[in-house]
Amino acid sequence: MAAALRRAVAGGGLANVDVVEAAWGERPLAAHDVIVCAHVGPLLRPGAPFLAEVGRLARRAVVLVRDAPGGDDKFFFPELYPLLLGRTYSRSSGHTETLEAVRALGVKHTVTPIAYRSDQPFDSLEEACDFWMAYMGLEGDGPRAYLRQFLAGRLRRDGAGWLAPFRKRAVVIAWNV
Repeated sequence: MAAALRRAVAGGGLANVDVVEAAWGERPLAAHDVIVCAHVGPLLRPGAPFLAEVGRLARRAVVLVRDAPGGDDKFFFPELYPLLLGRTYSRSSGHTETLEAVRALGVKHTVTPIAYRSDQPFDSLEEACDFWMAYMGLEGDGPRAYLRQFLAGRLRRDGAGWLAPFRKRAVVIAWNV
């Protein structure tokens, strides 16, 4: 994602964007005009140091993005976890707890629901299997064979490759500093 962001920044001719690749708190940061944090749940929980510090580091605005109910499950985890890992998968969008944490900061914020596509392309079905195997921590021929069959039925052909089509819903929580 950082490489894609750098390409977009360069392609847009922007000279005033810093991409910082580090866990929050690993590197000291100077103040920035706008701070964006999208889909990084641990940073957006009540009591998280990020939320306590972000207002101090943003000169103009803060923008937070959290998943909201109603979108597709991007990785089919509710179906795959019981079959391949022997346990259920529970997912919380987290947007409610982030809103509570932002309200506790006492900032005047806006909340904008958005819907968008978050399709995941793959060059081959094998690449898709590699991705799911790694993401789920799976090993062995049995899980791989199951995934190959499962994904062949769920992904769609896209030219020479494959596409995992997903609709996403999120909320954008923003405020001016």
